[in-house]
Amino acid sequence: MPFLVPPESIESESLILVLAFGTPSLLEAQCVFGGNAKVSMQCEDIAIADLNGGGRFKGYTELAGVHKVALPLPSIDSPEFAEAITFPERNFNISLSLYCTRGDQEAEYEELSEQLLSTIREAGHKKANLIRSRSGPELHSERVLSRSAMDFVVFPMGATSQWGVTVYIPETQGFKERSTERPYVTSGISLSSRLARLLVNISGVSKGKVLLDPFCGSGTILGEALLKGADCIGIDRNHGSVERTKENLAWFLSKSQRSGPRAPSYSVVTGDATNLKRSLGDRMVDAIVSEPILMPRLSSPPSLEKARRLVKHAATIYSEALYEMSSVLRRGGRMVLVTPSLRTIEGKDVALSFEDLKEVGLSPFQPKGGPRYEYPLEVSHQSTRWIRRMVYALERA
Repeated sequence: MPFLVPPESIESESLILVLAFGTPSLLEAQCVFGGNAKVSMQCEDIAIADLNGGGRFKGYTELAGVHKVALPLPSIDSPEFAEAITFPERNFNISLSLYCTRGDQEAEYEELSEQLLSTIREAGHKKANLIRSRSGPELHSERVLSRSAMDFVVFPMGATSQWGVTVYIPETQGFKERSTERPYVTSGISLSSRLARLLVNISGVSKGKVLLDPFCGSGTILGEALLKGADCIGIDRNHGSVERTKENLAWFLSKSQRSGPRAPSYSVVTGDATNLKRSLGDRMVDAIVSEPILMPRLSSPPSLEKARRLVKHAATIYSEALYEMSSVLRRGGRMVLVTPSLRTIEGKDVALSFEDLKEVGLSPFQPKGGPRYEYPLEVSHQSTRWIRRMVYALERA
């Protein structure tokens, strides 16, 4: 694990989270930390997690939706700023990562960089070397690690700036390998392994529980659930997809540390999400995570008329499957669904929405201790320009 400080030293009652996916990352953090912490969003890229009643944070190494975890620092204008940090004895690299800028981003970065460098050198560390970002005001996590930099994050909070020092960066190489090196890789707009793990974390599924993906495609979601120790069921109407998923899941397990009689199990069958009883019989599941439909690749933004037609078609597929999915989900279980939103040539967003959820025994999931979420949640920083992913988290009543 790429800890920048020993994990046993992370005893702060607050953590700064640099978010990879915006609000869905916030929801993931609240689900992972549970009722022992309150997670609040400061801006699209930053959240602060506060422990309820003190103690030590647990589970932050499970987060897929963060780029960095940092400890809050006193004001940089106070002597306590430098005293709060244990600096290396010899030459070392530092970096500044600026988020949620309010004005001239470049000027603000230069001003804060000079202030940081001056403060550290005044504290007696004359040979601190500032590593600058190649693009934008943030030193990305990969470069923080490769340059062994002491990374300082800063963002506006009220009328002042909140500083922090990065202490943990999630391992991302495994996500990249699972997205690109598994036996079967689907289209460029398919779900990434990292986002799939975030969705699985939101579902609350754990070792020994059962997760269902009734539109399993090539098995990205199922693979991430297997790696968490969950037993998995995949269903898809396309027999070719079923066979490819089986090969991918066998590869997932071969790359994991989970083997032997206690290894999680999986079953992948050809079936119809609108008739799950035919595939499952009387079996119930603890969680459902799925992206039921991918939009066609668009080379340009669609017209409003075309976007409405595409979303209407998607809505039909979702509504036909929603009742069936609810009927096989245990009470208290969560259903996490990815839905499409299209940005039209007129600049309007056309998104799929769910109505009359109570009629199928579902309600929007609201975790304890966190803010109230208004669904769907948009996935931030998406590479697709006109097709965007939205997230619904629902709970079986």
